[in-house]
Amino acid sequence: MSEAPENPKIIMRQLKMVQTMNDVNYKIYIPDQNNLLEIHFSVRGPLSTEYEGGWYHGKVLLPKEYPYRAPNVQMLTPSGRFELNKNLCFSFTAYHPETWSPAVGLGPIIIALQSLFDAYEERAVGMIPKVNIEEVKKLAIESQKFYCPQCNINHNTFSHNKE
Repeated sequence: MSEAPENPKIIMRQLKMVQTMNDVNYKIYIPDQNNLLEIHFSVRGPLSTEYEGGWYHGKVLLPKEYPYRAPNVQMLTPSGRFELNKNLCFSFTAYHPETWSPAVGLGPIIIALQSLFDAYEERAVGMIPKVNIEEVKKLAIESQKFYCPQCNINHNTFSHNKE
């Protein structure tokens, strides 16, 4: 059994807010209702980039002290930009406790990640430094077929058009 979050009501409120907003750029899932510390997400490849049309799946790993400590973020779908199953380093993750704010919610974490897909000048832990554009385009198409057995999300059911 996993650790219990110290602030489950805050996590549930954030999840409800994200689901109510119904942002077309990402979707959030809870693979195990008994474990609020692992949140899965699918984020749309940024429009007008080589990632456009792709959907990329990952997870936010919340510390039990969330939102008072920053989470880790990992990608599960190959994109050509991020390493798989490795904690990513950006300002809203545990790599940067000095910039973390409890006011940052789950949605802004995912949008911040989305902004890094084509920010090639950004180099940090978990980011692939030399991106192969042709490979990225191929992976964007392949990402549309992704299925996660943990949360049962199937990217085949998503819209792959501009919205």
